[in-house]
Amino acid sequence: MKLNELRPILKETFSGAYRLTGRVACFDDEGIPYLKLRLSSCVHDCVVLAVIDSIPIPERLGHMELVVVKGQGCVGQEEGAILLTDIRRPLPTDVARLPALQTLPRLFCPKPDSLDQLIDAVRSLRCESLQMFVKRVLERRDRLEIFLKAPASKNYHHNYPGGLLVHSLEVAKGVLNMVHMNEPQMARGMQEIGFVAGLLHDIGKTYTFDLNGRSTAAARLCGHGDLTLEACAPGLAYLDKVDPDAALALRHIWTCASPGARYGVPAAMTLARYVRDADGQSAMVNNQYQAFRRREAQGFGRLGQNVYWIPSFDAGWR
Repeated sequence: MKLNELRPILKETFSGAYRLTGRVACFDDEGIPYLKLRLSSCVHDCVVLAVIDSIPIPERLGHMELVVVKGQGCVGQEEGAILLTDIRRPLPTDVARLPALQTLPRLFCPKPDSLDQLIDAVRSLRCESLQMFVKRVLERRDRLEIFLKAPASKNYHHNYPGGLLVHSLEVAKGVLNMVHMNEPQMARGMQEIGFVAGLLHDIGKTYTFDLNGRSTAAARLCGHGDLTLEACAPGLAYLDKVDPDAALALRHIWTCASPGARYGVPAAMTLARYVRDADGQSAMVNNQYQAFRRREAQGFGRLGQNVYWIPSFDAGWR
């Protein structure tokens, strides 16, 4: 490819905020140096070219760093390309204007359908402060890739890449189902708190798994539940200023004691029980499915140390 032969295509412009997910230094056929950059958002990812001597390029751009870019679609004799005309780090106002979860890189999500469900659900929240809370928790450069890739457990339920995302959505939806069944009169704002609490109940696992789904040292030394508040700290600090009761409700839901627990304050909200029960149901359903995945779904099945049983029925009952 010869960069000097590329010609702009009218109206083929390119702009937006993206995560930098790939970077390769190259030379064209005439020895002109350029960078081939992979840029990703929640919708798509693309490869663009940045000619080193033609535009200022911020120094020390890192993996998963957020950048704001402008570019021009071009065509050459052999191939087309997008040439960047500007690349910079975003201002706080740039980030604030982005739709919720816009910067989650679809490229790194093993379960893109679940990513779409996550984005639609969070953007449908009527409470803007809860939307911003989720943004501040999930769009952290050092956590977001793990949240998209990690399993929900090592050997049991949802133990596959992307399992944490799938399980988190199941729990959040399960909470809403319980609310609609038991307390249909519950205020919309309270329901949204329950949804967010279910969605992020296992966010501490972004500290106990690495990018390859392996357990970290934190997994051996800390319970993932004890890391939830740490993972949510940026969002809780924001909520404390704009909606302190919502922040307190989330803290209570995530930290209150289960029945029979030795430590912790008793649950003071039905939402706390709904989150716990939805978590258990999601895990149990997936565990039972895995126990019978390779055999007929009747009789006893085992997954690790857990034993499951499905009664046999005559054909007429099935």
